[in-house]
Amino acid sequence: MDTPKAEHYYILFKNHTDGTAMYHALRAAGLSAQIAPTPRQLSVCCGVSLIIQPEEIPAIKKLAEEQELEYVKIEGVNNPFRRG
Repeated sequence: MDTPKAEHYYILFKNHTDGTAMYHALRAAGLSAQIAPTPRQLSVCCGVSLIIQPEEIPAIKKLAEEQELEYVKIEGVNNPFRRG
């Protein structure tokens, strides 16, 4: 049986400054990122996270390394939410 995929992927940060820096770097590189509150089940960080696309994770990790961007971890969560 296949393991279900996470519904949303988040980048978690130690502080708001690191989250903002990553957000601007991702957007400048043409990658998807949406600022969001950190889900309760992941709240081991500052409370601000970025929702990202799972297929972009390798590119995000490479960009973070190249630009020395700090983050705690990237985590997937099954937390459905409605937009709009």
